Amino acid sequence: MTTTKRSLITLSLTATLALANPIELGTVNVVENQVSNSNEDVAYSTTNSVEELAKNSLGETLGDYLSSELGVDSATYGAAVGRPTVRGMEGYRVGIAQGGIMLNDLSAMSQDHAVGLNAKVVERIELAKGPASLLYGSYSGGVIRTLGEEHIAKLPKEGASLDLSLSTNSDTGKGTKHFKGSYATKALALYLNYFNHEADNYSSDGIEVPASDTSSEQLHGVLEWQINPNVLLKFYGDRMDKEYGIPNRTTERTDILMEQERYGLVLHTKNLWGFKNIITEIQQSDYRHYEREDGRYDGLFDQVQLSLSTKFDFNLGENTQAKFRLEWIENELKVCHEHGACEKLSLGARTNAINGLSLLNYYNATGIAYSHGHPMPDTKEQKLLLGANLKHYYGDSDEFSLATNAVLRKLTIDSSNMQETWLMHPSVDSDYYDEESKSALSFSLGWWHEWSDALTTQLSISYLERLPSSQELLWNGFHHATESYILGNRDLDKEQSINLDLDILYKHNDAFSSKLSLYYYDFKNYIYQSPKVDASGTPMLDPFHLSPIWEMRGVGAAIYGLGIEESYKTQIGEHQLNFLAQLNVLKGELDEGGYIPRMAPYNATFSLEHKVGNWNNLISYKWVDESRNEAVNESHTEGYQLLNLSSSYTYKLNKRSVEFWLKGTNLTDDIAKNHISFLKDSAPLQGRAVTFGVKYQY
Repeated sequence: MTTTKRSLITLSLTATLALANPIELGTVNVVENQVSNSNEDVAYSTTNSVEELAKNSLGETLGDYLSSELGVDSATYGAAVGRPTVRGMEGYRVGIAQGGIMLNDLSAMSQDHAVGLNAKVVERIELAKGPASLLYGSYSGGVIRTLGEEHIAKLPKEGASLDLSLSTNSDTGKGTKHFKGSYATKALALYLNYFNHEADNYSSDGIEVPASDTSSEQLHGVLEWQINPNVLLKFYGDRMDKEYGIPNRTTERTDILMEQERYGLVLHTKNLWGFKNIITEIQQSDYRHYEREDGRYDGLFDQVQLSLSTKFDFNLGENTQAKFRLEWIENELKVCHEHGACEKLSLGARTNAINGLSLLNYYNATGIAYSHGHPMPDTKEQKLLLGANLKHYYGDSDEFSLATNAVLRKLTIDSSNMQETWLMHPSVDSDYYDEESKSALSFSLGWWHEWSDALTTQLSISYLERLPSSQELLWNGFHHATESYILGNRDLDKEQSINLDLDILYKHNDAFSSKLSLYYYDFKNYIYQSPKVDASGTPMLDPFHLSPIWEMRGVGAAIYGLGIEESYKTQIGEHQLNFLAQLNVLKGELDEGGYIPRMAPYNATFSLEHKVGNWNNLISYKWVDESRNEAVNESHTEGYQLLNLSSSYTYKLNKRSVEFWLKGTNLTDDIAKNHISFLKDSAPLQGRAVTFGVKYQY
């Protein structure tokens, strides 16, 4: 074990001293993470309960749950897949964490890959940006933190609690099952959360979309022990299985099988040696991902991750607070991509053949190092992350933030899984498989100011560095799910950007408020997939499958835009009305000319919520413009409109309640293609559908 790892474990487990030596405490002031609505304030982080987000969600993915937030879209193409994009940022520029540990999946690698969790198995979802996000990493789009029961620094309510819900969808013919329950004493608790989602192929414009089905199941359990008033220990385990179709252009069925297991413990300590709100987490996770065509196992990714982190708060003075976070991650990714031969991992054969000979022949003939074997070598990443956030308060009207994040990464490459003739030939790239150690350093400054009771502003400027992922560096081969050939770039430098964010909230009165969000992100080395073209500008096709080629590029670019939100609440007798209107406009431009692909079109949403007695009704209308600022060779999408309606009735009896709800989506049955999806042309959004559900709570 390295000295660095020993130091990390020693530091992270200092909090456990409180287990054997309970300390005398005076009055302990514990600040709990409160659930806040993003349209009622401006803050660097906002937290919403999953239960509230579910009421407005049009689906069951994480992107569906967050797409009603200002500046957030979902790269969805069906019931299974929907990764959030934030202010034009997608993929590796948006971090998704469980607590503080980044999710062990491959959803950032490609938009056909589902996020490795179901939103229903967590309790809260937090959006962090600017200085608040640097505790967890350097992401231009900020960090989405999913907070499970294990991340809440208290036991469930004493006694038993139970939530049961069922739903069915008129279009897919199936639906969801959800069970959540807990039993707690003063010192011990058991928590279980189970979610199941089944959906057959959906329809668009009355036509069934092939291979758009999904089957997803996840069980999450937590065992909790309040050791003393100062220390709470939570053990957790999680298992997720998911199978879903990929509605691409092939005549054969393409689907993905996902398996994930996570185990870990979270130690919550209120106060130790002057540090407050100490959270130490250890997690082991194994993510496995199969890609199949016509039942053949053509691809396999196996990613094992060990994470160890600790976070704590402390006061530097009467008006200065600090948060600090330290994390160690060890991640091993093994890859197989061979027709019908990837039910399990295997090493590439070694004979007397010349290493890289086939690849070299293609390189000499075309100038491109084409490969028809495993698309990338196995990799091992070891990362040390340090994040710090200082806040200084001047009176009640000013808050200044200074945050930093440092990443040290060692990347080890093992090409033993590669077929020998498809190895990178030394004459093409002599150091392609060399080990590398690199670092990234990011900073953010923030200023929150209350100008008056009505006007509040929040400004942040950040300098961010992101190390390219191993997939961006090393992938060289066909991707079956998206029917495309991906050319990585081993010479990519780290992505650098200067991000400017300004949020303005004006409260006209207690009932009416307006919010304006402005942002401008200037990239020195924006990393993205671009269609590869020949000298005449014609898109190139790979020689094996005649599929389009996408190459990884790092170029100068700028992404900028605005979001406007108007919120109005009124009470008419017993009727409460909440009106919300949003407008999102963004553009992505390349310094060399042209536009960044897959930028969300202009869109606007209007919703009216009506509450009276036990009834809760919501009608929403979303307008999405046609794609306007298109990249070279990017396909055009027409605009569309979505009309959605939901209604629920809750019957309450003592400690029990039963809720019946009905939700209609895309009631006008408009043809809708999601411009930010790689599969927008073959997988339009779902047409008209009605979902009925019932929920029991005790």
